[in-house]
Amino acid sequence: MNKSYLKQMLTYFSKVYHLGEKINTLNKKRVKSPFEISTITFVVLFAFMLQIRS
Repeated sequence: MNKSYLKQMLTYFSKVYHLGEKINTLNKKRVKSPFEISTITFVVLFAFMLQIRS
């Protein structure tokens, strides 16, 4: 998968599903979280799109 295809795919998902707006509306429940919830959500969605296996 080349970079231009990946960029097109992320742009498509962002425009169709409005992911940026939905990620920003998520709330943190933990008191001391070292990471932003938007960063974690992006990594999970990105891994799902690439189907990375653990």
